[in-house]
Amino acid sequence: MDILLVDDESYVTESLEATIPWEEMGIRHVYRTDSAAGALQLLQSHPVDILVTDIRMPGMDGLELIEKASEKWPEIRSILLTGYSDFQYAKKAIQLQAQDYILKPVDDEEFIKSVNQTVEAIKEREKETDKYHQLMYQRKSDYVLLRENMLQGLLLGTPHTLSRVKQQLQDYEIPLQTDVESLMILVQLNQGFMDLDPKSRVLIEYAIGNISEEILGTNYKVWQGRTPHHCLAVLIQTDNTAGLEMEMEDKDRRQLYSLLRTFQENVRQYLHGDVSVIISSSFQFPNDTSTVYHQMLNSMYLASTDEEAAVLYSPQDSYRALSGASKEVFNLLYKPPVLQQLLELGQWRSVRDKLGEVFDVIDRHPVSREHMYEIYLAIINACLYITHRTDIRISELDVHGMEPHHVERLIQYPAELRNYTFRILDKLEEDQQNKPLSKGYIVKQVKDLVASEYGYELTVKIIADRVFLHPVYLSKVFKAETGEGLSEYLIRIRLEKALYLLKHTNKKIYEITSELGYQNPQYFSKLFKKHFGMSPNEFREQ
Repeated sequence: MDILLVDDESYVTESLEATIPWEEMGIRHVYRTDSAAGALQLLQSHPVDILVTDIRMPGMDGLELIEKASEKWPEIRSILLTGYSDFQYAKKAIQLQAQDYILKPVDDEEFIKSVNQTVEAIKEREKETDKYHQLMYQRKSDYVLLRENMLQGLLLGTPHTLSRVKQQLQDYEIPLQTDVESLMILVQLNQGFMDLDPKSRVLIEYAIGNISEEILGTNYKVWQGRTPHHCLAVLIQTDNTAGLEMEMEDKDRRQLYSLLRTFQENVRQYLHGDVSVIISSSFQFPNDTSTVYHQMLNSMYLASTDEEAAVLYSPQDSYRALSGASKEVFNLLYKPPVLQQLLELGQWRSVRDKLGEVFDVIDRHPVSREHMYEIYLAIINACLYITHRTDIRISELDVHGMEPHHVERLIQYPAELRNYTFRILDKLEEDQQNKPLSKGYIVKQVKDLVASEYGYELTVKIIADRVFLHPVYLSKVFKAETGEGLSEYLIRIRLEKALYLLKHTNKKIYEITSELGYQNPQYFSKLFKKHFGMSPNEFREQ
């Protein structure tokens, strides 16, 4: 703390400066002057916590000095010195809220005691001030959370009453009004922000929200906050109680467009990232908030990825049509053999070639986010099928796994999805080479099914359905792995079972025929003789 000593008799202030243990009392600087005018001039350039002044001085007296100093620096604390024990002086000092009143000649112990009490009073005031600021900060933090919870509830369609919304708007100091035409602006974080961890993303979203308030708040009432779907929602109303007209005039549209472009530029300049925005049509707040929000989400996902830095107006039906590029991508993606089949066969080069063609088309002609999501699902489902069949997890191949913010980035940026896909394929191939299992595992599944007690009722199609493969593809895999066709294998297993039943039971041939799934005993006998060189009767009689 700093102290200023004022007395026209300079020996008084010199003595106090020299004899008082200032450092022990927590005083850092001691300033001196011999007039009230000099004191006011010094206070202009030096922050002072305690003012000690004589009352009787030529020109401006000490009481007037305290009054002027208190008006300009209300936090300053004052102690009066005087050689006159006049009650009027004491009364005036009390009115000016002086900390203490000391008679001359000054007793050092009394002076030290008075200054210490003043120091403690200042410290106590600072504690109260800090406490107040902490409470205000906590109140502001609570308001941020309460406002965000309220906004997300309205966006998601949580049931509410109009009176409840009105009360919350008032309680949370939100400037919007109910039953007023409003606009909603969704803000999507793009390049520069997608690599942020969740904690950093929250901070950036708050910063972007504050920028939107600063820019749009010059012309509109603004309420902004984070949404449950990884974007920001900004609700705006005009100061006119009639609200926004259902159809914005051209000049209003141009004005809003200009403000949003300024908003985007400020985000890019100060936060080093890009955002895209989409603007709703006018709607009634709060009743239509959820409906409009979900319509805008669909529009955001349907908007092409090359428009990520644009300012877009309400949903465009043209986004809903499947573009030529999308058709080409899906034709390539779902053309047999599909990804799952190629992965099971270990045809890694074919998998990469197939996906390389898909991503090349996307690079030339960007597709909508909705279609990017379908492409992601097709790729990840094929990989999941293989990883689950081989007792590993996708998170073992990539630490991010399928975390929502990670998936959002993959859908947003095709290059990210390409890199992620080929990185997963590299690790998956390495794992499969260390644990070769694919074709052998399929054969084992087939043999386990046939060996079951109901196996003799199985057909190639039924087996293929059970192992989730196409019958032709399954037959090729089985033939390549065992050297025997799947149909031939089923016949052989049944005939071997027939040998056992003929040899170890007294069942009639037609009973055995029926048990093995053959409806025609003559056909069964023909197969049996072709395979073993004798009929069932000849085998039993030998």
